[in-house]
Amino acid sequence: MKKLILLLALIAIGCNAPVTEGHGFWSGGEGDETFVAGPSESTDIYNQFMDAHNAQDIEAVKSLMSEDIQIWHADGRQTEGRAEHLESLQSWFDETNPSFNSFWGMPYVGVKNAETWVIAAHVTTQTIDGVETNSSQMLDLRITDGLVDLIIVYNRDILPPSDEG
Repeated sequence: MKKLILLLALIAIGCNAPVTEGHGFWSGGEGDETFVAGPSESTDIYNQFMDAHNAQDIEAVKSLMSEDIQIWHADGRQTEGRAEHLESLQSWFDETNPSFNSFWGMPYVGVKNAETWVIAAHVTTQTIDGVETNSSQMLDLRITDGLVDLIIVYNRDILPPSDEG
């Protein structure tokens, strides 16, 4: 009798196990995915990544990226691999002296494929031909084994204040 009661109790507990229900959606490519909030460690990696960019510390940036990172730029270009990215990143640092002011971020995880992502945004200030410009970027960063391995960049130029009115 005790075994029967134990068995029924286990069945009852098992039937009430929470089901992970995702929100949002991805239906592109082979996708049929929903998402849940992700671990704060992912946001920590994003913050370290942006701190390394602000310090223009190429070695620190390198340590946070996978060898085969892909970057899909807002203008349609794609960067393949860490070496290619670091070379262009150093040139960008040298030419424009950019700085980054992060203003939000949120980690999320795919319910079906368990990919970990951070969606985050920052304002980039850079100097081009002696003129300071600002733009707002939103990034989707996929994080695998603690390293950034894919970045999708979205961009919006911020116009300087008008002298009129």
